[in-house]
This record gives sequence, structure tokens and C-alpha cells, in this order.
Amino acid sequence: MNILRQLNWRAKILLVLVAIAVASTGAIVITGQPDFCNSCHIMNPYFSSWEKSSHSEVNCLDCHLQPGFAGYVKGKINGLAQAVDCIVGRVGTKPNATVQDISCLRSECHSTEELVSKDIDYHGIKFTHKNHVAKEVDGITISCGTCHSHFEGDEHFNVNNNVCFTCHFLKNNTSNKRLVQTSCKSCHEVPNKVIERGLVKINHSEFVSYRASCEDSCHKKEIEKKSEVSDSVCLNCHSFGKAEEANSVELHKTHTNHEKVECFACHGKVSHGQTQVSSVSAMIDCRNCHSDTHQVQRTIYTADYHVQQAEEETERSLSPMFLTHVDCGGCHIEQVQRKSGTLDSFGTVAKAVPRACDNCHEKGTGERYIPFWQGKIKGLYEQVSQNLDKLEEEAKLETNETIAQKLDDKASQARSILDSVLSDGSWGVHNLKYTEAMLLKANKIITEAK
Repeated sequence: MNILRQLNWRAKILLVLVAIAVASTGAIVITGQPDFCNSCHIMNPYFSSWEKSSHSEVNCLDCHLQPGFAGYVKGKINGLAQAVDCIVGRVGTKPNATVQDISCLRSECHSTEELVSKDIDYHGIKFTHKNHVAKEVDGITISCGTCHSHFEGDEHFNVNNNVCFTCHFLKNNTSNKRLVQTSCKSCHEVPNKVIERGLVKINHSEFVSYRASCEDSCHKKEIEKKSEVSDSVCLNCHSFGKAEEANSVELHKTHTNHEKVECFACHGKVSHGQTQVSSVSAMIDCRNCHSDTHQVQRTIYTADYHVQQAEEETERSLSPMFLTHVDCGGCHIEQVQRKSGTLDSFGTVAKAVPRACDNCHEKGTGERYIPFWQGKIKGLYEQVSQNLDKLEEEAKLETNETIAQKLDDKASQARSILDSVLSDGSWGVHNLKYTEAMLLKANKIITEAK
């Protein structure tokens, strides 16, 4: 202490500066070690995954700070701010870091030339960096971290194929097109062996010989999802939702070029590949050809036929069953085979039976009323049908082309109504008053045509 007192003020200042320099150097060295990162409890799982990774010999700062003096200084200032946040309790439970490409692609680490010159087999998927490095898609500048990231599990960072699926398979909800147009063969080799799926053997070489398109034939159901980002997703990070006229390019720039936000954090995971199919027959979607097969029945039940009422009528003849929310399964309760001795005899259909009425009404109601309803409608249908036959005959015999065309047009209108009643097949059970109104409307058309 006596020595310090004997020093002049210049020497004391110099001594303080040397002490500060030594302490700062020590602090810089200590805070630059991976163990220091692990001192914050939210970093524990990331530190553990780093220790097990192929980059365990690489210092954290070598990747997470931009190379160069300026990047180092900026990173240290950032780290100091984070340390203060940690001390005062202003940190979240999940840290977020963006690793710049320049950190990955420096000469002592990875070479861009080497990456673009190699083709990679990623779990049976063909991949090349050449189509990804320095590319921009809809505002997304593809970087190393776009695909290589820590998103879950014990891996410090790895390739997340959900990012691949988002760019290559997610469809725009208006144009129904994908951002990147690729085909099955862009990523997959055609299988060279016979694949057994249930009782069926699939030989891809046979399909190739026919020049069949993978994605337009067997594999058309491989990609299901369309791009739909809801406000609830935005509220996970923001206090406001997505603007109605949000521009996807600008949104992508904000969330991927400046911040490290995973694609599937907003878009959700995109399903790719048949994971639940046990046989080829299970891939068949009958709705591709057979759509709205019960449209006539639905239209009559809901009283929505376009010519059902005369001009002066304004009220719809709604069925009491429809008003009380009885669906098809309320009456179609008996499972029966469609036919016998044919291929489709293996399947069953739900048949409507009179006893179904007993579930809601007095026992025997169906047996009493259904024959009465059907008899009434069939009688009226037969009467109108006979009148229509006469009108069609008159149209054929009419020599005046204008009158003949008028009769023919009216006959066509009436015929469409009769065909609807016939196609419905319930003969009034689906909607008695409405079916009766339709037939009366058809008869009125026939009468007024003459």
C-alpha cells in the first residue's frame, strides 16, 4: 500500500488502465468460451446438443459471430446486452440465433465451389446445393440456415425436410400453384425393384414404359396442404394479426432475411408421402369422378330446386324433417348389399326403411304414412307424365317452327322437373309438399304452353 501511495497520479492512472485492460482481456477470453454460454440455463439443451455434434470442436463464436473485427465487436456488445437481459429476467425460454452464410462458407470451413459440385443422396432423395445457394424464392433468400437449423430434438442443427416440403409442395390457396415447380423425378429415382403393397405388386418399369406421369397418376395425393396462415399463428409472436392484403414477398423478407423464423412455424408442417396407405385400392378417391352423386336428393330435401315454385309464391316448402335437423342417417339405417353375384356385391349401402320413423314418432308411423305419400306422388307423376307426352307429340306435329320451338322449350322444362322427381327416387318421402309443388309446377308449364 505504501508503494501505491508513493506513486504520482500519472502512474496511478496508468496502473488502473493496465488493470482494466487485464480484466477486460480476461473477461473477453472467458466469455468467448462455450462453457460461458452454458452458464445461462436456457442454453443448457443447446450446449448439450453441441457437445454431441460434428461441430463440437468449433467454438460457438466462430459460427454465431460474423467473421472479422467489426462482427466480433458487434457480437460482444450484443452478448453484453443479452447478459443484462438475463440478469434482470427479460429473456424468453427459447433463444433465437441467426448464423450468417459467411460464417459457414469461409475457407477453413465449407467451400461454396465444393458444395455446388457435389450431388448428395439425402435418405434416398437427390439433392444438389447448386440449385439452392444464392437463390431467392418469393422474397426468401435461401441461406445455409434456411435448411440447416436446430428446430427440435438432440441434434444441434440438421436438415429439416419440412422446410423442403414447404417450398416445393405448399400450394397457393388462390392459384393452386407451388412456389417451386418440381416433379417426383426431380428428387427420386424410379424404383428398380418390384414393390408389394398388400396383395398388389407394383413394377415401376412398366409405368415408365407407358410414359406415365408420377404426380398426375398414382402419386397425385402425395401433397395435400394449401398455404393458409391464420391470425392465431401471428399472435404467437406479435400483438397483431396478419393484414388482409399482406404481401407474401414482403412477409418472407421480414421473417426469413432479417429474423430466423422457421417456414413451418407459420405454414405448419406439410404432409408428403403415403404414410397410412396399406393397399393400392386405398389410394383411390372416388370423388375424383363421382362428385355430388346425391345432389338431386339433397336439393329436394332442402327445397332448393330452381323451378319449384310459381312466380307469386315466396315461401319455400321445407320438410319438417329438414327443419328438425334430421340428416340422411336418421332414415337410412339398414345396411344392405346393393346386388348379389356381381363385383360390387361386396359393398353395402344404407337403405331407408319405414321402421326408422319409429325412432322419433309413434310406432308404425312409417308403415302408415310412407305408402300413402308415395302413392299420392306416383299418381300425380303419372298424370303429369301423360300430359307431357301429349305436349311433346304436339310439338312434333306442329308445322309452325316458332310455335313448335316454344312447345319444345316448355316440354323440356317440364321434363327436367319430372326427371328430378324420378332421380330422387323417394316419391315424396324426402319432401312431400315440395315434390308435389314441383309436379304441379311442371303441369302448369304444360298447360300454359298449349
